[in-house]
Amino acid sequence: MRSAELTELRDNFTVRSQLGSEQRENVYLGGEFRKNARVPLPYGQHLSLADALFGEGGYSTRTADASQIYVLRASPKPEEIGAFTAWHLDARNPAALSIAARMELRPNDIVFIQEQPITTWGRALDQFLPSLVNAGLDAANG
Repeated sequence: MRSAELTELRDNFTVRSQLGSEQRENVYLGGEFRKNARVPLPYGQHLSLADALFGEGGYSTRTADASQIYVLRASPKPEEIGAFTAWHLDARNPAALSIAARMELRPNDIVFIQEQPITTWGRALDQFLPSLVNAGLDAANG
C-alpha cells in the first residue's frame, strides 16, 4: 500500500513538473547567448557558470566578447533593494574557464555576455542604412 502511495506521489510530481506547475528556481541568460533563456536550476544538484555558458546552445563566439562575461547577483537583504554583486570573467584565456566550472550559480542569478564592439557597430549600421536608403528613395520619388 505504501509503495502504491509513493508511486502516485511520483506520478503526480511528474505531471505537475511537465505542466509547469511545479515551483522552480531559475537562472537567467542574457546578452550574446545564442538563445536568451530562463534556465531552471536542477533539483538536488548544482548549476555551474560553465554549465550556463556551454549548455542551452551556448554563446555566440561570432558576436560575443568572451572578455566581458558577468554574473549579476542581487543582494538577499530586502533593505538593500537595487544592491547587487557582479563577478567578471575574462574567458579569452581558457584557463579562466576552470573558475567557471567551479562557480555555482544561485537562484535568480543573471549571466550576461557583452557584445563585441564591432558587433555594436554592425547592428547600428543594420538599423541606420535602411532608413538612409528609404530617405534617398523618398527624395528621388519626390
